[in-house]
Amino acid sequence: MKLSCLRPLTALLLTLGLAACGGKASYEVGGTVSNLNTNGLILANGGVNLPIASGQTKFAFAQRIDYGTEYNITVQQQPAHMNCGISGGSGSAGHYLSIQAAVSCMQNTYTVGGTVTGLTADGLVLINGTSQTTVLKSSTTFTLGTRVADGDKYGISVFTQPTGLKCDVAPNTGVGVMGEANVTTVQVICNPA
Repeated sequence: MKLSCLRPLTALLLTLGLAACGGKASYEVGGTVSNLNTNGLILANGGVNLPIASGQTKFAFAQRIDYGTEYNITVQQQPAHMNCGISGGSGSAGHYLSIQAAVSCMQNTYTVGGTVTGLTADGLVLINGTSQTTVLKSSTTFTLGTRVADGDKYGISVFTQPTGLKCDVAPNTGVGVMGEANVTTVQVICNPA
């Protein structure tokens, strides 16, 4: 018999054994949390809320549930600057020996872009870290191809000049720390070389 077949069988035998003794199997509703580095996450199950702290890697609701009871773990509130999702968060208690949902969190990301003036030739390439973005001739706006995580620094500069032009990023517009919205205020100004 395969090991994967033994899990439901073991759960069934445990449940039948408890029922024979007059008891009822109960299950902890919990799981794991990954990549949570800010506070504010609140999980919910059956009208009960459970706050999860920054850095926490496991969770369990205080109330256990009986065999056959449905559970549905949801995100009641997202943490600051992040977005969390849940896998394995719903079902019926008793299908497996334990309920192990997985909560995975990711830092929110946003775009960086702005305006371009005087771009009358091809060849302009902007760079942020190692991410390069080509801006086409006659463009008046741009958005970098790689998003930036909330709280990370960005620094836009000209990597390659267009033919016959000298382009610069206007002072104080191309550097900063990503906040909770897309950046659209970078200014690239091109003039004849």
